[in-house]
Amino acid sequence: MKKNTLFPVIYGVISALISFIAVIFICLHSFKLNLQLSIIVAGIFAIFFYVVSYFRGHASVEIKRIVYKYKLTDQELAKITGMKASDFPIYHNKLQLILPKRYWPRVLDALQKYEKEREN
Repeated sequence: MKKNTLFPVIYGVISALISFIAVIFICLHSFKLNLQLSIIVAGIFAIFFYVVSYFRGHASVEIKRIVYKYKLTDQELAKITGMKASDFPIYHNKLQLILPKRYWPRVLDALQKYEKEREN
C-alpha cells in the first residue's frame, strides 16, 4: 500500500523536474530571458506539471485499486463506465490503462460511485 501512495508523488516530482529544466533552457536560449525571470517561469511550469502528473498518478492508482478490490473484469468495467470492454485490457491479471488520460476522471468517478454503492 505504501508503494501506491508514493507513486503519484514520485511521478509528479520527476515530471516537475524535467519540465523545470526544459523551460529554463527554453527561456534562456530561445527567448533570451535573464536567469531570475527564467527561474520564475520554469518554477510556475514545474508546479503546473507536478499538479497534473500527481493527479494522473493518483487517478491511475485509484482506478487500479478499485478494480483489484472488486476483481472486476473488462466486461464489468465497460458496464460500469459505459465504455467498451476493449478499452480495459487485462493482461496477467493487471489492468492496462490504455484509455486517453482525458477519460480517466470519468472512469474514476464511475468506479468511486460503484465502490460507494457496494459499501452501502
